Amino acid sequence: MGILLLLLNSCAQDDSSFPVGEDWVASDTRVLYIDTMTVNSSTFKFDSIQVSNTDRLSLGAYTDPIFGKTTSKIFTQLSNSTYTLDRDAVFDSIALILNYDDYFYNDTTQIQSLKIHEVLQDIKTTDDGYFYNTTSFEYDENAIGEVQFVPRPIREDSLHLRLDDDYGKLLFAEIQENEINNTDEFLRYHRGLLLNPGSDNTTILGFLPTSTLRIYYSLPDEVEVDESESFDMTFNSSYTYHNISSDRNGTYFENLAEQEDEVSSNTANAMSYVQGGVGLATRIDIPNLAGLDYIEGKGTLLSANLMISLNTATESTALPAQESLAAYIIDQKNVALGTLYDYSGSEASATIAAESDEFAQRTYSLPIHYFLDEKRTDSNGENWYVALIDPENTQAVNRYSFYDSQAADDDLKLQIILIYAVYNNE
Repeated sequence: MGILLLLLNSCAQDDSSFPVGEDWVASDTRVLYIDTMTVNSSTFKFDSIQVSNTDRLSLGAYTDPIFGKTTSKIFTQLSNSTYTLDRDAVFDSIALILNYDDYFYNDTTQIQSLKIHEVLQDIKTTDDGYFYNTTSFEYDENAIGEVQFVPRPIREDSLHLRLDDDYGKLLFAEIQENEINNTDEFLRYHRGLLLNPGSDNTTILGFLPTSTLRIYYSLPDEVEVDESESFDMTFNSSYTYHNISSDRNGTYFENLAEQEDEVSSNTANAMSYVQGGVGLATRIDIPNLAGLDYIEGKGTLLSANLMISLNTATESTALPAQESLAAYIIDQKNVALGTLYDYSGSEASATIAAESDEFAQRTYSLPIHYFLDEKRTDSNGENWYVALIDPENTQAVNRYSFYDSQAADDDLKLQIILIYAVYNNE
């Protein structure tokens, strides 16, 4: 029976530490510590991720031995409040100024390549008013800039990428000769830019949405010129976003065609996985929750925590894991039903509960007491599951590998720890 599975290895605890009523204290009580409840894990992929108005723009590409090749492009619409240039101004050069936000993932020591293209369609949101990581627009195959660089996301505040002079001269002339006088006219000729990373790149970098396209020029009549004059076209944050995709061929996830598809940890090296930006998430299934009802005597659940451990062998300085994980309730088709909350009404997140460099352990704990109580009482609760995702899921590509319940080391096993009180057992 389920009761035998639930109580295996359980033990009585001191009930004085639990804030319960006087009737409970006066009764014949037992407090059970239960750590053997069945819990299963798998990996699935959200169809798309909403990426409108993110604080960071991700750009680059890298190949991971577990997760395959991840690529992040930027689509941006340019704008300015004024469109005037002195009639005597002389064009010097044009460049993209991308402002770092200090985020990077994987190897930044190698030379990176980038192509910049003009977009051929109006950059506009989908019918629901958002951009998604899968949103894309047609662009001119002929690049207006092709650059190589070594990124310095910590030591420098921006990346300066010079574009083709012919493109710059065209923009300069259109503005100087009053062919373009406002944003509507500008967008009629220049709908936007695509920043497209090279296929052999080794890192994904974070940039601020305050980045710009800058035209440098000079004024012949100026007696002393310490530096060029400039005219900026800023990224319009409302119409700028990143398109993040992954090539999963040859990985555990290559057959995740639909959101309802899953890869059981049993077929993925006894692991479940998370990767931000592309929608990979860990699904937690608790199939035998009804077994609590078979415990002899009247009882109540006092606390419940999901414990999940990171495979730290897949982590490095260049591929760090975050100190917390976000959690959502999903249904049997992996559709998000809402954020996971705790009894205080706060959003529940998985935070580090145990960490040891010596024993290669990092274990996260997620409070699921409120979730389990709701799952047990809701008419559709049997179809509720927990999804774990990266807390920066919309703007980062952080990835994780988690042990399942079959881990050889007991300290690393995926498990649920319950504190359950039984009283009035007559």
